[in-house]
Amino acid sequence: MSLAVIEETKKEIEQAYMEHNKPKIEKETNYILSQLVMLMMGVFSDRLKSIYVNTQNLHFNEMYITSKKNQTALLKWLERLVSLDHTLTDDYEFGKLKVDFEQWYYQIGGREITFDYHQSYLLKPSEAAKQLEVSTVTLNKYVKQGFEYINNKSHYRIPKHMIPLWHDTAYSIKVQMMYQQKKLWNQEPEERLKEVVEELLEFQVKYKADTVKEAFPTVDGNKDGALVDYYEWESLEDELHHLKEIVYGG
Repeated sequence: MSLAVIEETKKEIEQAYMEHNKPKIEKETNYILSQLVMLMMGVFSDRLKSIYVNTQNLHFNEMYITSKKNQTALLKWLERLVSLDHTLTDDYEFGKLKVDFEQWYYQIGGREITFDYHQSYLLKPSEAAKQLEVSTVTLNKYVKQGFEYINNKSHYRIPKHMIPLWHDTAYSIKVQMMYQQKKLWNQEPEERLKEVVEELLEFQVKYKADTVKEAFPTVDGNKDGALVDYYEWESLEDELHHLKEIVYGG
């Protein structure tokens, strides 16, 4: 994408939000989405076979796309599109881009998105466990928390970017939160409530405490692994409260 097109698109986005023009905002959001898919498949063709986005059933989240948050996101994506044109990034940078893109896609109202990778970009679970310096049992636990795992007929199932991403506390949490959100879309509240209770029990046993605040009086100074537990536990407690309201009826 040329700098001239970038500047023109930026003006169109700013004008759409200044006028509170919802159809135009949807148009610009859809344009950025399509450009991201096209450029990612082109720039990262050594990693990606394809990205499938179901645009036919894309129902925009009106509250989000008309918000200042989406305006900021669209302008930031424009900046990243420029760098995608000129720089090939490593697996870690690609992984962050992929997660950010997927998260934004869900925020604007998307539901179905599939990343199809070349086998050369996938690791065997045993290889991934070795690089993470954990057992395959622990890796399976990570998978249940949202660690990206491709269900295919091959022995190669772990995208290479997941190794550095899982060591990044912020992105590890993003991945897990998206995973939980997707599970909510496909689960009955009663079913998810049982899972949350079981996951909370694991933390309670591990830290010998009933709540996250009892286990972590202060977050400062904790190691990255403990920080991941803290944020996941805190998120689960919030989700439990929300699910109880739904299941118990207020």
